Amino acid sequence: MMIDNELIIERRRRRKRKLEIVDNKVVFRKRLEHSFELPPEIAEWVRKNLDILDWLVFDSPIASALRHPHSIRTLIFLLYARANDIPIAQIAKKLDIAHEQLYRLERLLARTGIKDNIYSILKTRMKGEEKG
Repeated sequence: MMIDNELIIERRRRRKRKLEIVDNKVVFRKRLEHSFELPPEIAEWVRKNLDILDWLVFDSPIASALRHPHSIRTLIFLLYARANDIPIAQIAKKLDIAHEQLYRLERLLARTGIKDNIYSILKTRMKGEEKG
């Protein structure tokens, strides 16, 4: 929901659907339970931003496009790269994924109008973390 150019992250009530981190694995349930492994530094970053990822995966305007576990993994990589000012081509090469996957998700975020708000929230958290 957008109000005056501000992004309001509201969570809908749900019983079984949730996103969590167990060790370096992301575990979530949409229709079926899925999990995938992340590099340790990205898993730590996900722990700190779990509320935003949970909202994006389940309650955001792009939630229906995130049906496959690899699209959620790609979203995590994209948000991590943008929050840490890492170029997309560099993170794609480091993680051995196609850079077009990252750009495709970024275009989806832009089309729904939440890209700038999500990026600014993540960058604000990163700056607050560096100070604290």
